[in-house]
Amino acid sequence: MDKGSIQILVVESTEAHAGLLRTALESGPCPLQLILAQSLGAARTHLHNAPPDLMIIDMCQPAGKGLEFLTELSEEMPCPVLALVDQGDVATAVAALKAGALDAVVRSREGLSGLPAALDGMLAHWAQLGERRAAERALRENEARLSSFFESAVIGMAIISPEGRVLKMNPAFRQMSGYSEAEILGMAVLEVTHPDDRQETARLYAEIRGGHREIADYEKRYLCKDGSVPWGRTTVAGVFGSDGELKCFAANVLDITERKVSEESLRLSEQRFRTIFDNAAAGMVTLSPEGGFWEVNQAFCDFIGYSRAELLRLHLSAITHFDDLERTAENYRLLGGGQSHAIDYQKRFLHKDGRVVWGLVSVVAMPGKDGLPLYYSGLVQDVTESRFAQERVKESRQMLQLVLDYIPQQVFWKDRNSVYLGCSRNFARIAGCENPEDLIGKTDYDLPWKKEQADFYRECDRRIMESNTPEFHITESQLQASGKQVWLDTNKIPMHDSQGLVTSILVTLEDITARKYAEEKLVAANRELDAFVSTVSHDLRIPLTPIIGYAEVLQQTCRGRLDERSVGCLAQIEEQGRSMLALLDDLLTLAKVGYVQRPAVPIDLDLALEEVLVMLGSQIEHTGVVIETSPLPQARVPQTLLAQIFNNLIANAIRYAGQQGSPIGVGGERNGDLVRLYVCDSGPGIQADERRQIFEVFYRGESARRLPGTGVGLATVQKIAKLYNGRAWAEETPGGGSTFWVEFEDSRPPAS
Repeated sequence: MDKGSIQILVVESTEAHAGLLRTALESGPCPLQLILAQSLGAARTHLHNAPPDLMIIDMCQPAGKGLEFLTELSEEMPCPVLALVDQGDVATAVAALKAGALDAVVRSREGLSGLPAALDGMLAHWAQLGERRAAERALRENEARLSSFFESAVIGMAIISPEGRVLKMNPAFRQMSGYSEAEILGMAVLEVTHPDDRQETARLYAEIRGGHREIADYEKRYLCKDGSVPWGRTTVAGVFGSDGELKCFAANVLDITERKVSEESLRLSEQRFRTIFDNAAAGMVTLSPEGGFWEVNQAFCDFIGYSRAELLRLHLSAITHFDDLERTAENYRLLGGGQSHAIDYQKRFLHKDGRVVWGLVSVVAMPGKDGLPLYYSGLVQDVTESRFAQERVKESRQMLQLVLDYIPQQVFWKDRNSVYLGCSRNFARIAGCENPEDLIGKTDYDLPWKKEQADFYRECDRRIMESNTPEFHITESQLQASGKQVWLDTNKIPMHDSQGLVTSILVTLEDITARKYAEEKLVAANRELDAFVSTVSHDLRIPLTPIIGYAEVLQQTCRGRLDERSVGCLAQIEEQGRSMLALLDDLLTLAKVGYVQRPAVPIDLDLALEEVLVMLGSQIEHTGVVIETSPLPQARVPQTLLAQIFNNLIANAIRYAGQQGSPIGVGGERNGDLVRLYVCDSGPGIQADERRQIFEVFYRGESARRLPGTGVGLATVQKIAKLYNGRAWAEETPGGGSTFWVEFEDSRPPAS
């Protein structure tokens, strides 16, 4: 083709039409090269091999497929196309233009005549269209790339209107916020911003909108649809038009929630560590690999007496006691060499004031990447007092063992399983052990006791520890290692821990063999004495009866023949005889008290009191006293002894305090296994120094000597009380008078 010529491909199957077109084109000023393609296949081949500068297609040829061929080319038009249509075929012309033809020309001599002159304009217009299409294609490609990046980006991206509303948002941001595309579009940015960050967000958007900043890069919290609050690293830029007007905002959001959570966890961890470090009751330090202080807390400063600034200038050796320097250095060598990760030990420190203080030290090596310690972390607890306390405890234990070894009583203690934990030296010897330590860990079955004795001891231990109740003065027999049979007075006491739980039992023993034999002899002697008193009382009553009787008869028969003095002597004989007879009766009663057995069923004390009051009826009526009674408890005490108690106490009250209208109160109470009875009066009372003596046999107080009596009645009451592990005593009655109390044990029989 000649230089500057225009290559034109003519798609025309009719030679006549092609010749007409060639004639019209060759008449123009521009050099042309015409290529005729009489079929669509030939046209496609020319287009594939060498696209022309211009293509003219007959819309009806070839074979009426011109329009279809043009439509086929419209996807990627290789060159400008001129459509040939028949005269008046407007519809085909319009269809060709829609399919991409640059222009439509009527196939006639007149229609084709102006074609050569329009070629330059058509090609120039096509060139402009090509440039525009290239720009549009580049724009589309760029928009496609941006859209692909926007949609597939792993960070959140959004296009926001100048008013701050969401225009578009990518899937990453939608996933982060939890909103769907339909829900998020049109929402204000501040709606998905945490309330605490809205003011800052609005300020930054306003600064970009006003041209005061180009980009805002900041961290903020978002409000998700489900209520969660993620953190985002947000970058916002303004997009402005050529006229300087803000078109939109472009925002990128990187989800930094995990980082913020990690930072917050780290901050809280550091805060907790710092709080613990600063406020710990124990001393805490960090040391350099060389042993210099890097950090110390206030507790360690208080422990050692130096300020923080002073310690940070010191080496550990400067405050370590000389005798502990070598051991301390060895421990740090073990830590530094990796032989040990942590070491616990006690050491002495030198206080600033010169004192020696003890610390329980726990040191941990914090290794670096090379395995060598980056620093040492230490915990120091002040154990100075505990060390001194241990020394005092040691001394106390030595003193206690010394006391236990030399007191006459035997002492030992056992655990919950009756296993021996310790004992005195005396007990170790009778148990067949050389030293107290030899007994530790043994049970009663390992000792020389008989099996029934060991069973008894262990059952007693179990009962006391389970009931948490001590038992005193348990009388036990024991066959000792020496073969000697002894009697023991035993006290067993449960021992407790700090929560009050029973952990062991403490037992004290006293050899009462000699006392036991003496008591048995005393009992025998008392029985003999009681028998003697009973015999003497009975034998003396025999001559007294006729003496009293003769004196009474002589007074009646000889009153007229004897003078007054003689009659008075006979009256004295009778009175003294009756006093002697009353004394013998009281002595006989006192002697017989110890032989009355306890009844099997409780006695109604109210009935017993009623019988006594009937017997004392004449005395009560004669003196005019008023007996005031309160309900009495039941008790398993012989009725005869109860009658003796009430008779003696009430008769004494009538005798010594009875006067017209004066009250005498009688009552009692029960407290567990103890029964108490009382008789109170409003008489002259008893001197304080006489209240203990009046219960002795034959003793009569100062006020009682003017009235008749033997001094045996209250002694009888005391003896009855002691028979049942009780006692009798007197107190001053509030408001004047005396109150006599009688107390005795009366355990209730077990339920059948």
